[in-house]
Amino acid sequence: MNKLVSLFIILGLSLGFSSFISSEFAAEGKTDLQDYKLMLGDFNLEELKSTVNKTWFNSGYESYTPKAEVIVQIKSELKNSEFHISVYMGTWCPDSRREFPHLIKILNQADFNLDNLRIVGVDRDKIVPNVSEVEREKLNVFNVPTLIVYDTNGNELNRFVEFPQETLEKDLLKIFSKEDYKHVYDF
Repeated sequence: MNKLVSLFIILGLSLGFSSFISSEFAAEGKTDLQDYKLMLGDFNLEELKSTVNKTWFNSGYESYTPKAEVIVQIKSELKNSEFHISVYMGTWCPDSRREFPHLIKILNQADFNLDNLRIVGVDRDKIVPNVSEVEREKLNVFNVPTLIVYDTNGNELNRFVEFPQETLEKDLLKIFSKEDYKHVYDF
């Protein structure tokens, strides 16, 4: 019985101590325990990589190897047309942290002009900041990452939402080549 009481006392003290440490970090605004920096609104790749986000970005980028034959096909499509891509992502989101570094590696290998890439950070409610409610509804970002591919006239060609149907590079190839493509939530 004494061992059981001692165990509860130790467990209670441990929980209390860990809560105290967590509240101290939160009160002081420390993010040492957090492996990402929340980024909201428009930002560029260099801004992302100048924060703690570089850790997950670099890891995902380096560990990913797109299919070379698909990259060649994407390059061919990019030579024929100019595209613009808007990426709506959450630096807090595991799906964004998985797909976004892969996207950048694909675009780099396919010689995509990164000046035509817009990156927008959203919060956990997936609210696109700094736009009107009408524009939010029109964008229809309900899961992240959402990659919207536009033609040179600003018309949406298609979008990738959250995770691939096949692979990210194959899904992008279908979008760039204007093949029939539906993201995983488009039934």
